[in-house]
Amino acid sequence: MKKALLLIILTIFTVTLTACGGETTVLTNPNPDICIDNGNGVFTCEKRYTSYFDTVLSLKIYISSETTKPVNEIFQEFEELTIKYHQYFDKYHAYSGVNNLYSINNSTAPVKIDRELFDAIVFARDNEDIYKDGETLLFNIALHPLLEVWHNARNSGECDSFIEIGVDYCPVPTAELDGVTFNIDPQDIILDEENLTIDFAKDDMGLDLGGFAKGYFSEIMAEHLNQYNINYILNLGQSNVYAHGQNLTKQDGLFYIALTTPFRGEGDPAYYAVVKLSDGLNLVSSGNYQRYFKNVDNFSDETLYHHIIDPRTYYPGGEVTSLTVLYDDAAIGDILSTTLYLMTLEEGLEFVNNTEGLEALWYVDKDNIVMSDNFADYLMEPIN
Repeated sequence: MKKALLLIILTIFTVTLTACGGETTVLTNPNPDICIDNGNGVFTCEKRYTSYFDTVLSLKIYISSETTKPVNEIFQEFEELTIKYHQYFDKYHAYSGVNNLYSINNSTAPVKIDRELFDAIVFARDNEDIYKDGETLLFNIALHPLLEVWHNARNSGECDSFIEIGVDYCPVPTAELDGVTFNIDPQDIILDEENLTIDFAKDDMGLDLGGFAKGYFSEIMAEHLNQYNINYILNLGQSNVYAHGQNLTKQDGLFYIALTTPFRGEGDPAYYAVVKLSDGLNLVSSGNYQRYFKNVDNFSDETLYHHIIDPRTYYPGGEVTSLTVLYDDAAIGDILSTTLYLMTLEEGLEFVNNTEGLEALWYVDKDNIVMSDNFADYLMEPIN
């Protein structure tokens, strides 16, 4: 009887090791330089890139079986596509053989561009009116002339950097802004789809796609990567995170993203919350705590002159420290994060709670954190 029972157990065990008459293959480490063995046949492979989109990009792949394309080739394609869109969206540098935002903004005639860049601009134009304050668009890709004033101020030779406190002090460009009219109406962007050209109806115009570039690129990259048999997390500088498939290292299959504590003081935790992302969900954050300066001409001025410029005032806007958006489209989520940041908290909360599939969290300060109706469902644990 014992021999019969043993024979049955061995037979069952053998069946689990065979498929279609052959033995299963054990997955080996596809690249020991970038892949870590997590046990149970699961590997995580990750590469970081610091030269693109003015941030740190990372792609982390989770695999437990052979991929439809070698991991090395997947990362190679990732970087090639990253380089392409980085060059398209760069408004400060020219590249050989590429007409990009720099080409467009520095031309006095129509510029012929690649279909990919043309489609990105059309997408922005098609979605610019997500929210309007009267006739003013809070998301506006024609803000380049205005943003250039702030860029020049941030990079002025009059800036002083106080390394010991980690703060830059620069001149506030009031003379260049107050009483000045800028040609920033996106309706004055002339798009010719037949010839793939772009031009402007008025002088001194230009494009800036920074308000949605990383989110749009995330959607482009996701469409490319999703053809392969992989689970992954795409992280564009912590401010744009996209999850696909399952986190094979977690029992629940979710991806956990920590939200950095802004202006962290002594005794403050590094993270104030951890968000759970499931397949297809995007997290996008905007805030005033990473790219800002203070007034070099008035040290008593506590204003943070950050990079999110309100087209209604020509000055940095928003009334909260940071905003985090959850949505199933990274490009729209990026546009929404800029738009919502420039709304009042009350307006933003009403907008989010009335928009299906959209959730948001507003970090005013460590003692005042506001969430939309269902955002708490995505938290690893309640916020104290």
